[in-house]
Amino acid sequence: MAGALSLSDILHRDRNSFDLVRLVAALAVIFGHSFYLFETGGFPEPVTMVVQNNFSGTLAVGVFFFLSGILVSRSMISGDPLRFLAMRSARILPGLVVCAALVCFVLGPAVSTLPLAGYFRTGVPQCVFWDEVLLFPRDGCLSLPGVFEGARAGPSPNGSIWTLGPEVICYCYVFVAGLFGLLTSRWFIAAGIALLVLVHALWPSVIPYFSDIGYTDKLKVAMFFGAGVMAFGFRDVLKLRAWPCLPLVLLAVATSSSPVSEYTLYAALFYCVLVLSGWPVLMRVRLPGDFSYGIYIYGWPIQQAAAHFFPGLTSYPSNLVTLPLALMFGVASWFLVERPVLRAVASRFGRGLRPGEAGA
Repeated sequence: MAGALSLSDILHRDRNSFDLVRLVAALAVIFGHSFYLFETGGFPEPVTMVVQNNFSGTLAVGVFFFLSGILVSRSMISGDPLRFLAMRSARILPGLVVCAALVCFVLGPAVSTLPLAGYFRTGVPQCVFWDEVLLFPRDGCLSLPGVFEGARAGPSPNGSIWTLGPEVICYCYVFVAGLFGLLTSRWFIAAGIALLVLVHALWPSVIPYFSDIGYTDKLKVAMFFGAGVMAFGFRDVLKLRAWPCLPLVLLAVATSSSPVSEYTLYAALFYCVLVLSGWPVLMRVRLPGDFSYGIYIYGWPIQQAAAHFFPGLTSYPSNLVTLPLALMFGVASWFLVERPVLRAVASRFGRGLRPGEAGA
């Protein structure tokens, strides 16, 4: 089909549905977690029934990292390095700081089995707060005192934010690659990613942060992000046509029990996401902001609180409570915290928000 859109054609915020896709992905994470944080009532998580070694939350996180690889790469090549660092920090930290404060200093004491003075006297809430804000967990700061002790998935106050550490490290890789001019050519990007994969396969200890071959989740999300960077590199030649979606999905189904199942699954998912993001029908749905990050970081504590206050809730009914609440907190986080800080930081560099800078 001549004249098909390329990825480059839809990178401008007004020409894609990335905000909507990420909002759906954030809600899908909450939906997937509902089968782990609540009793299932005998109903298994639907995606797990179809896709091996994955559930709806895993697929959604894959979409987040893939789109992030695209948008963050664009942000790096469109501005100066200091702006990039400032905008990346402004996108992640303010919303997270407010969320961590609400969880540790409001929700925690409200549900803790300890009296208020005893709760704070332990010093653990402060430890957990800094642990969450600094993104890299330490032993002894993984749960709040007397909070969610009988929870089905354990007492973690916010189990979703483990992905933010790998996300920030991926930003660092893009930053270094940009400084050395490796994002200016699709072949530099392809060679750089291929080299990272090869070095990790042969000498994993050489790769900063992602050297732990025993923690496959970190490696998995890094590959998602790398796929986004690769897609960005080939943005001018990556055509978005509807017809390849069906063969890609069929290939994923045919190889679902093979060693390449993960690769075919996510290749189909990511390509279909790009095609949908450029679909004119979806582009008519214009969101006033990117609510996905707030939804994502508030989803888990909202679900833990719902399970605490309504212990009889099961997976499917729980979503009638938690999804609207998470959406409400996500919208509030965007308008009250994230967008004002992003605009303030952008104004310090003499320009407003650029395409991709609002995307986490």
